[in-house]
Amino acid sequence: MTLFVTACAVPLLAPEDRRQVCSVVVGEISDPPNFHENVYAGSAGGLAGAGAGALQGLIYSGGFPGVIVTVPLGALIGAVGGTACAASGFSHPNAQADFERLLEAVDANALKRALESEMNAPRAECSRTRTTGPDATIEIEKLDAGMGCPFSQQQYWIAVQWRTKLAATGRQLNWSTTRCAQTSFRNVDDWFADPERARAEIENTFAATGRRMAAQLLAKDMPYECTLRSDSTGAVVAK
Repeated sequence: MTLFVTACAVPLLAPEDRRQVCSVVVGEISDPPNFHENVYAGSAGGLAGAGAGALQGLIYSGGFPGVIVTVPLGALIGAVGGTACAASGFSHPNAQADFERLLEAVDANALKRALESEMNAPRAECSRTRTTGPDATIEIEKLDAGMGCPFSQQQYWIAVQWRTKLAATGRQLNWSTTRCAQTSFRNVDDWFADPERARAEIENTFAATGRRMAAQLLAKDMPYECTLRSDSTGAVVAK
C-alpha cells in the first residue's frame, strides 16, 4: 500500500510551476498531530514482529507461494526485533503515553513557519515583481507522529500529508506525504527526564520537516529519504 500511494503522489513542482510559485501561504495547523502507538513496544511485540517479518518476506518473494524461503527468515528477524522492542516497552511502560502528552503541547505550526520561510525566500527563477497576494497555498491535510522503540537514543517520526494549489485558480499543482525520522542526541531516559527540552526538540523537528517539504517541492529530482538528528543543543539537522 505504501508503495502504491508513493507511486500515485506528485511531490515535485513542474518547472513552469516553480516559476509561478514564488510566494505561498501555508494553512494553519489547529490540531495536535495524530499519535500512532508503536504496537511493537508492548506485550505482543514479539508476535507482531514475527508477523511483520513474514509479510516483508512475502513482499520480497513477490507474493508467489512457491517462493517462500525468505518468509521464515523474515519472521525470525521480525520476531527478534519485536521481542527486543517489547522488552524495552516493559522497561519504559509510560514512554508512549508521555510522548503523546508532549505532542499535545507542541506548537506544530513550527512546520508552517519554516515551510513558508523557505518557500518565500528569494530564488533566481522568481526575479519577477511579486504580487500582493500569495501565488499558491499549501494545505496540510493530515499530520501524524509516533515513537520508536524506547531504548538507546530517543527516536520518533513525523508524517505530513499535503497538497499545493494555485491561489488564483485553485488548480492542484502537486500532492504528497513527507515522512521524516528523527534520532535524538539524548537517550530515552534523559530525553523524558526534561519534558520542556523534549518539547522544544520536537518543535525543531517539525521545523526541519517543513524545510524538507520545501526542498521536496522545489527539487528537480526526487530527494533522498528524510532522516534527521539532533545535537546536544537540541538543534535538528538532516543526517
